[in-house]
Amino acid sequence: MAPNIRDPPTSNVNEPPTANVKEVYYKGFFYDVTEWVRRHPGGKIIEFYTKKGEDATLPIQEFHNRSTKKVGAIMNSLKKRPATLEELGLDKEAIQRHEALTRDFQKLKDELVAEGMFEPSIPHVIYRISELIGFLVLGMYLLMTSQSWPVWTFGLLCFAMYQGRSGWLMHEGGHHSLTGVPNVDRFLQAVIYGLGDGMASKWWSSQHNRHHAMPQRLKHDVDLETLPLIAFNKGVVRHKKQGTGFFIQHQSTLFLLIDTLLVATMWKVYLHPRYVIQRGTYIQLLFMGLHYLFAYNVGFVTYLVSVWLASIYIFGNFSLSHTHLPITEKPTHWVEYSLTHTMDITPGWMVDWWMAYLNYQIEHHLFPTMPQFRHPLIRDRVVALAKKHNIPYHCDDYFITLDKTLQNLADVSKDLKHGM
Repeated sequence: MAPNIRDPPTSNVNEPPTANVKEVYYKGFFYDVTEWVRRHPGGKIIEFYTKKGEDATLPIQEFHNRSTKKVGAIMNSLKKRPATLEELGLDKEAIQRHEALTRDFQKLKDELVAEGMFEPSIPHVIYRISELIGFLVLGMYLLMTSQSWPVWTFGLLCFAMYQGRSGWLMHEGGHHSLTGVPNVDRFLQAVIYGLGDGMASKWWSSQHNRHHAMPQRLKHDVDLETLPLIAFNKGVVRHKKQGTGFFIQHQSTLFLLIDTLLVATMWKVYLHPRYVIQRGTYIQLLFMGLHYLFAYNVGFVTYLVSVWLASIYIFGNFSLSHTHLPITEKPTHWVEYSLTHTMDITPGWMVDWWMAYLNYQIEHHLFPTMPQFRHPLIRDRVVALAKKHNIPYHCDDYFITLDKTLQNLADVSKDLKHGM
């Protein structure tokens, strides 16, 4: 949400809404967002929470953790009315469970805030940016000067790692967990993603927010919308023809080796340029264009191979944390989304570095604006929260999870081949 409040508050009402009114439930009240939907900077994601049974309290709080005053001003400008339990559309048991989850989650959140867990770390940001510069400079230098095949190959890997790890760092910028200043973090995100990958951070954020809002929620989580190349769950397939195509039937083999490059290429040459041109965000287009100076200097084939390696690295790792887990079509509590529909990868210094702390996916989904390097410090308390509410805490080793991810793709292909 943003501070541009054009409509002054009118009046608080107690009457049920008319058919055309869109409301979200927030802290015991229904707020009329009918007009605000069009102006919401985060896009129409807010409409996810206008459906019956949806509670926007924790999503609004956690998405806008760095802008609480602005959000408060906006909410106060909207018409509101007290909520009744019947209008939530949930049974009494579900309401009581959700209230208990919210209460304990908020208690944990307050403790973490008091301990400074959400405070940005500029030294850490400097280290992460320096790492990117190191990979870029070393990779470019070796690719452009080395006559040794092994050394040249090492340079190629460094250049690919620069692109891949740019994706990790821009992700943190998109969640405002670098400097903690949203405008600064969004600018850093645009620079890092544009120079590092030739892609548009605004497009990425608009899609990624949908995933964070409702992970593994059918028709909501954009990470499930991967047809015709991939079907992570047979539930995404609408008709038989979609599930029997070449790419779907061979997806366990093609996913890492071919699909990742196809997706990255489509993003680079079509989706992202189209997005920034249509919206006139030309500063992003500038950073995206500068990225191709690197491509020009290393040559087309070398650049294409580096993109292939980087896409395997980043898409492959992103897929581990949720794609093989169950999907849902029902309203789900913020905490249950994180614990039931995402998972962690067993911690360790190498895995933590390799996945840039996104192996702590449960913690990241619970607290998306927390600097990710602090997730190891809170993990035990999140495990305790899950245990208290009898919710499984999913965690497994890296290669076991990779095998589960690929096996899930194979199983989905088999199920679709023999009928939906």
